[in-house]
Amino acid sequence: ARVVAADVSCEALSLAKENALSLGADVTFIKSDMFENIQGEYDMIVSNPPYIKSGDIPSLSKELSFEPSLALDGGADGLDFYRIIAARSKDYLKENGVLLLECGYDQKEALIDLFKDFSSVECVKDMNGNDRIIKAVK
Repeated sequence: ARVVAADVSCEALSLAKENALSLGADVTFIKSDMFENIQGEYDMIVSNPPYIKSGDIPSLSKELSFEPSLALDGGADGLDFYRIIAARSKDYLKENGVLLLECGYDQKEALIDLFKDFSSVECVKDMNGNDRIIKAVK
């Protein structure tokens, strides 16, 4: 497999590189704000975009306090980055390519609607029974 990892944060990329090296993984790292520096077509795109509503961030559990706001804040409704992904990801997915996105437990319906132009869209539950992954096929 050819793996390309992208992030807007230099710190996140640095840590990811350390992790990849410790695992012996062959990964190409790209600093990119969303699709800004991405080229080519992929069989699969996997993303955990920021999806917390801006107004909910102050009340998050203490376990998330170490996370930078950049990694959490999805805008007023939590969907800002999903809108970009819905609009742009088809340009980078091969035919029948798969898009996997982590999502908030209460975002399923909005995201299924955002990705309605894909050939199929479904939501997969996590081990606790919460809606957790949006799977969209080009």
